[in-house]
Amino acid sequence: MIDEKLFEQLKAAAPHATFPAPFAQKFNIEITEFREGYAHAEVTVDESWTNPFGIAHGGFLFTMLDEILGTACCSVLMQPIYADTKFLSTTNHDIFFHSPAKPGDELLIKGRVNSARKNLIFVEGHIEQKKSGVLVAESKGIWFVKR
Repeated sequence: MIDEKLFEQLKAAAPHATFPAPFAQKFNIEITEFREGYAHAEVTVDESWTNPFGIAHGGFLFTMLDEILGTACCSVLMQPIYADTKFLSTTNHDIFFHSPAKPGDELLIKGRVNSARKNLIFVEGHIEQKKSGVLVAESKGIWFVKR
């Protein structure tokens, strides 16, 4: 579910921002859920996004999580405490890989805000196989609110 009202408010408040980010759009990521505190997306692994062993490159998986955790952070920016926000940036982001993803695999990426403070937003998320629910990777991060 996309909260269209929230998404339109975000775009009005940050007209210079693009969702998903231009870099992430190169991977054909599709945001499927956007509501306060949450963002979800889907992506299908392409053969050109693999490592030398033919499985999804860790940098690709990290990028997908970084994009969706950052999008989850953006979902709370309509709260009054963030009225003077200029932009967000990743301060810390740790990823843990659990199982491989192969070309053609459909993946779900899920992110949620754990805590939103004045200058820091704490988030966590994971990637799972769409068909089986097998955990591919999980991560936690902190985003800095630039004023």
